[in-house]
Amino acid sequence: MTPAYLIFMTFMTLAFLLMIAGYVSALLFINRQNLLEEAALSPVKGVWLWKRLFTRGSFGDEAEPARRRIARLFLLALTAFAIAVVLFFVLPAIPG
Repeated sequence: MTPAYLIFMTFMTLAFLLMIAGYVSALLFINRQNLLEEAALSPVKGVWLWKRLFTRGSFGDEAEPARRRIARLFLLALTAFAIAVVLFFVLPAIPG
């Protein structure tokens, strides 16, 4: 394996782990808010619930820090994925 490939795989793994952490945190948050039952029955309500997770102040002031943490995890995962894609195209062009 080349060093470029290892760097790429490191960022992809980081993005994957951050995405899993965000998903598990979101499920625990939704369960704590007692919203899992209504979202599980209708796909439209599930999408609406995920949209609320990324909307400021949608769950009230007491739930805002947890909602912000979930949004931050997904943003970090998206950033790590974008860096991995850029590295996928840039690193093979670097000699050595």
